Amino acid sequence: MPPQTALFLPPGVVAPSVAAQATAAGGPPFDREFFEQTLPRSIAAFCSQVVCTRPIVELYTVDGARHFVKAIAGVSERWVALHTQREDHDHDIQVFLPFGAIYRVEIHPDEDDVQRRLGFLAIMDAEEGE
Repeated sequence: MPPQTALFLPPGVVAPSVAAQATAAGGPPFDREFFEQTLPRSIAAFCSQVVCTRPIVELYTVDGARHFVKAIAGVSERWVALHTQREDHDHDIQVFLPFGAIYRVEIHPDEDDVQRRLGFLAIMDAEEGE
């Protein structure tokens, strides 16, 4: 008999029981696969549901830092290199983070022109290339 209630998740998002099993297997929740596959698909899925041309992707680390991710510059088995920017600086920064230091990633719509400069580049670049 099919379940009475169904929960439909966006592409790249797994049910909590599956995610808990993966984390219990010993790896950090954010890994190479997350940055190469899950995050780009999740950003695209989010922007197909909410009006945003350049979403704001915020990444939080265990040391309390908040990073506005503009692009993923590179990924290894142990770390990710991110092209980031700060709210209070106009220049870009490249930061290398070990996966174990990352505890939360958020995707927000771009709300104004000031925040738009902090937005993730892949969505806008794909639209400009069409």
